[in-house]
Amino acid sequence: MKKETKSKAPETEVKEEQPALTEMEQALTEENEKLIAENEKLTEENKSLKKTCNRLQSSADKSDTYLNQLVAMKNDFESYKRRMKFNGEQAKSEGIQAVLSKLIAVLDTFDIAAKHLDGDNLKAFTMVQSQFEQILADFNVVKMEVMGQPFDPLKMNALSKMDYGEDKKDLVVEVYKNGYELDGKVLRYAEVIVGC
Repeated sequence: MKKETKSKAPETEVKEEQPALTEMEQALTEENEKLIAENEKLTEENKSLKKTCNRLQSSADKSDTYLNQLVAMKNDFESYKRRMKFNGEQAKSEGIQAVLSKLIAVLDTFDIAAKHLDGDNLKAFTMVQSQFEQILADFNVVKMEVMGQPFDPLKMNALSKMDYGEDKKDLVVEVYKNGYELDGKVLRYAEVIVGC
């Protein structure tokens, strides 16, 4: 009989420990379930944050692209403004040159006509001619003085060569049409006859 009592006592002790472990297991299980639920919630939040980050990165990339396009457009517009300013100034200069060339042609006509006039008619004519010359001077047009000068192909067109003696060789001996310069650039070449 004694043997039976001994074997029963440890069983009672085991039975008492089992409910304690079960409560602990249950508490751990509940804590584990809470942690799993929290982990799943954090995983979902992480996915949501990743999506938001991706959208923000995409928006930032688009913003960078738009900013780069805007900078390029600004640079293009600045270049366009400079080009238009240059083209405007060049067109203005070409327009002035065209008008001055027409006035020079009129001045040539005055020169020819003055050779055929005398007296009061010549005085009136020279007054008008001097007004034309003053208009040209106001625009910095200068008449080239080429008579007796060495022939310069950069400023003169030789119509012909004539024998005027050895001392006049390669010098301008006659001026058929006067040459004019505008701000140091040839506006019209002088047409001359050169000695040989």
